[in-house]
Amino acid sequence: MLKKISTGILLVFLLFLVGCSGDSKTTTTPDNTRTITDMANREVEIPKNITKVASNIASGTMLLYTIDPDLLVGWNYDFNNYEKEYLSDKYRDLPNIGQSGKINKELLISLGPDIILAYNSLSSKEVDDANKLAEDTGIPVIMVDHSLDKVPQAYRFLGQVLNMEERCEDLAEYAEGALSFANSINRPEEDKIKVYYGNGTDSLETVPEGSSHAALFDLLDVYNVARDDDIKGETRYSIDRERILTWMPEVVILNGEPSEGKSPKQAVEEFLNDSYYVNLPAVQNNQVYAIPKFPFSWFDRPQSANRLIGIYWLADILYDNLPKGMTIEAETKNFYKMFYHLDLTDEQVKYLLGK
Repeated sequence: MLKKISTGILLVFLLFLVGCSGDSKTTTTPDNTRTITDMANREVEIPKNITKVASNIASGTMLLYTIDPDLLVGWNYDFNNYEKEYLSDKYRDLPNIGQSGKINKELLISLGPDIILAYNSLSSKEVDDANKLAEDTGIPVIMVDHSLDKVPQAYRFLGQVLNMEERCEDLAEYAEGALSFANSINRPEEDKIKVYYGNGTDSLETVPEGSSHAALFDLLDVYNVARDDDIKGETRYSIDRERILTWMPEVVILNGEPSEGKSPKQAVEEFLNDSYYVNLPAVQNNQVYAIPKFPFSWFDRPQSANRLIGIYWLADILYDNLPKGMTIEAETKNFYKMFYHLDLTDEQVKYLLGK
């Protein structure tokens, strides 16, 4: 009898332990986790099956959106109405978790992503930040290089992480095609076109030569006028109007300021109507362009796969040069369907291209 009672007590105790373990949102058994080496050469233990992902930066969220928007648990900022028009309805109102140093860690934890994607440079600071975020949230953080020339590699790596190799291979191959086209453009120094990039409400924030934000200029053999010694090494830099006159750009491309509702088209209108710029070659030759930007800028905001279509757009306006048989209108529709899961109307294409 005593033996039967002891056995019964032991069984109840084991059932209690099983019940308690079911309360945990994560399990650490070897059967449902795996260890990967990310692009920063960090070993990270992640779930074998990943269904929910967050990124601590907009560039990573945008990359995930191109792969499978159903993976996303949130955005990093609030979209304006113009941007929302170019997003699939289902995903427009996901929570805003913030980004970088202003990320809402409590909200992030509550959304329960399986992993966090840190899609940025692989500097020691970014590595430290990724490690700290993983420590603070208890969520694995994987690092992926955001360099434009590494986009194919980034897609293939994420294809393995997310068990979506076929989808990511398609996107990687598109990226390789765009990059290969860009690398085919070789212009001698004396023939390079002088271009100014303007950002912000007054179009006076620019991206100096060598900045990661100016990757399209470097790739397409553009002469970035923002190359003065005092701004070298800066990521972004605010200047005055006098400096633009000194640079005398032949072409100006403007991004506006989405956070304040300033569209690229409005930025162009203000620039052209500013008598201060009347003698610029770009103004005199009507070579001031609005950067297509909905839902993401084609130039640099964020620094992600959105820049791939920017390769074709910039080559078209600067060199009137696209791969044989391609038009920028048709390629815009192709890119948005493939990357943004959206069938554009002709009117939407015209609006994007400022036509």
